[in-house]
Amino acid sequence: MHAPQRSGELAFAERPGLRRLLNHLRWSSALAALLVLPAVRAQLAGSRAGLEGGTAAVPDLPKLEPAVVESHITVEGRAEVRLAPTEIRIVLAVTGEGQTAQECRNAVNGTLQRLRAAWVKSGVAPADIVEDFIAILPRYEWQIEKQADTEVGVERKAGYRMQTNLHVKVPDDARAQQALDQAFEQGITDIIAFDYGSKELADAKARAREQALQAASRKADVLFGTLFPTRPPAINVQEQTTVRHPESLYHSFSNSYEEQVTPTWRRDVPLIRAPRPRNTYYRGLSMDSDVQPDDLPMKPEISVVSTVRVYYRSPAAR
Repeated sequence: MHAPQRSGELAFAERPGLRRLLNHLRWSSALAALLVLPAVRAQLAGSRAGLEGGTAAVPDLPKLEPAVVESHITVEGRAEVRLAPTEIRIVLAVTGEGQTAQECRNAVNGTLQRLRAAWVKSGVAPADIVEDFIAILPRYEWQIEKQADTEVGVERKAGYRMQTNLHVKVPDDARAQQALDQAFEQGITDIIAFDYGSKELADAKARAREQALQAASRKADVLFGTLFPTRPPAINVQEQTTVRHPESLYHSFSNSYEEQVTPTWRRDVPLIRAPRPRNTYYRGLSMDSDVQPDDLPMKPEISVVSTVRVYYRSPAAR
């Protein structure tokens, strides 16, 4: 008896020559797919991606009450001006300890004098170095003593600790790094704050205000010129100009992979977590403006934002 002949792909694949051809075609397709892969690039998002919900939503315009619609029309313009700082203030904490308050003060004074001398030698004006005394407080330690045949823990004064804040003003980031390096050489590592200022702040406010007013006027030209035969008269105006310094434009978030299960059978063993980088970076001002810089906020700058709201009489007003 003859075995029944198989049809379709089984019969096709059982033939050695055709089977080799089929395998060759499959490997060729796979190789072509691999060659295309380098052209496909991953989306760059970083650790922050997906943590801040709702940022992709565009808010709807609020509905106005009929009384407001028939009384006036508001047109608003907003402009942001970025300003490079012309001076930076660094605040450092200088601390010292001693058995007496005077010893503590002498230790702090010695560090201050050495750091002042290093800064002045590098070009910092003496008037740009200011000492801001904070506090000198007693320091206590626990001691085990025997009282009435019983061991007790007693707090005893063990000395004093003093903190003095030192302010130094420098013109730019390069001089700030130099001042910090000199502080590190003296063992000062407590950086309290960075503050940025500019002598051109008043001019930046005026420019932002002017740009916001121009943006509102251009909006009015487009809207009224299309919708109304004549431009409604302006009846009032509001203006607000705010300044956002770099220290308020940093952003922090939490995102890390951590162990979810901690064994409970060794409660006597302290658990020491591995250090993780702090997810803090300079984000800059994030807002919708009619006029704003085209460049990304790559370095700390002062943001000046002006908002101008113009009120026009509604054609329906009586």
